This record gives sequence, structure tokens and C-alpha cells, in this order.
Amino acid sequence: MQANEYYQKVVELTAGNQPLWQASIIHTDGSSPARTGMKLLIPLSGTVYGNLGGGELEHKIIEFVREHQPPQAQQLSFDLGSGELGDHKPTAMICGGSATVFIEALFVTHQLFIIGAGHCGKALGHLAKLCGFWVHLVDNRQDILDLIPEESFHMRQVNDFSAISQAVSFGPNSWIVIMTHGHLHDKQVLQQCLSQDFRYLGMIGSRNKVSETFALLSRQGYSLDLLQKVHAPIGLTIGSQQPYEIAISIMAELIRELRLN
Repeated sequence: MQANEYYQKVVELTAGNQPLWQASIIHTDGSSPARTGMKLLIPLSGTVYGNLGGGELEHKIIEFVREHQPPQAQQLSFDLGSGELGDHKPTAMICGGSATVFIEALFVTHQLFIIGAGHCGKALGHLAKLCGFWVHLVDNRQDILDLIPEESFHMRQVNDFSAISQAVSFGPNSWIVIMTHGHLHDKQVLQQCLSQDFRYLGMIGSRNKVSETFALLSRQGYSLDLLQKVHAPIGLTIGSQQPYEIAISIMAELIRELRLN
């Protein structure tokens, strides 16, 4: 792949903030099929683009990225048969050298899915977008979504809440806040999310409402350990009442989770 084709592919794949990582060879020593400057684009599935010299080295890097989905840039060193492992990851290659790879995400890794686009959802989307999250607004009302200004979302989608996985990309970088209109679908959405992978899962509501919901889910067989992963009632206690006040309390909790955990 020529350089211009490679960077055209970068532009194409990053347009919708789909999960995508770039792996670059930044150093080699001894005999190695990899050369400094080689690059590879790695989506979560499907075709990769570019070249790191092929073989086991390339396979291990793809495997690492898809398994760990690293949110922060990092570098990895691989032993290619030199026998001097140190901090290098082993391979079965017999080239006799080593290679160091720099891996970085080419998308906004922290994706916030706000399930419910009412006044609080709209306010939270606005704050989260300002704070660097990629914001997905999900609601079962097309007319409400149509009225939301672009300052409050990157993407918006209609979903009737019966198949929330069609709107939420679950994974270690997924942040989910449940606040459906009138709380009518909160439990339905929560049940679907509990069995999935996520970084953060929170649900709005009073302590009584949350307690009743958890008691019902417990009777249905959901374990206490699983329910304790849910942040509910959501947000820091600051006496918030108005939509933006509530959004600030939730945003503060998201930031605390992001920076301190």
C-alpha cells in the first residue's frame, strides 16, 4: 500500500470514530523483517491495512490490540530470536533481532452512550462533549432526537430499547448512562447491559426506585456482585435539581471514574 493510499484509508476509517489503532515500528535491532517507519491500521475486526513485515510479529500486534483495546498510547518490544528477552515479548521467530512498536488509538476512546435524550440527557451530552467524550444519544422518540442541537451529541440513534446492543458498542471503553423518559425503560435497558462488557454503567433515579429495581433483578437471579457494578443512584451528591445541575453531578462522577480508577 502506497503512502497516499494508507493515509486516505486513515481518513476514511476515522470519519465515524470507529475503534481504530495505528501500530508503528519505531526501532529495530539486528535481523528483522520489520523496518522503522512501517505502519499498520488495526480495526476491531476485519481487514488490517499497511504492513509491519508480516509473520508472527504482525499477528501478535493485531492480537494484542484486539484483545486489550488500549485507550492510551504505549510501546511494546518484541524479541525476534535474539535470546535476550529482558522487557521484550517473546516470539517464535528466528530472525535474531528485536523490534519496538508504538501503538496509539486513532479515535476518541471514551464513548458515552446516553440512553434517553430528555432534558438531562441533552445537558449531559453537551457537558460530556466539552469534556472530550464521544457522545451517542439514544432514544425511542425520533421527534425528540430531531430537536437536540449538535452541541449535545456526535451521533444520535433511534432504538426502541428492546435490542440496545444495536445502539451501544459494548467494550472496555464504553460508558453507559441510563435515563429513559419517565424511567419507563430503565430496567429493560439495565438488564441488557449487565451481561455485557463496559467501563462504566450508571442509572438515574431515587434511592427508593433504585432499591426496588435491584431487589427485583436480584429475585430474577442477578448476583449482588453484578448489581454492585452499577452506579446508582448516579452522580455525586451536590443537591442538584435542574437538568444542567444533574448533568454536572453525573459528569463529575464520570471524570472521577476516568481519572482516579
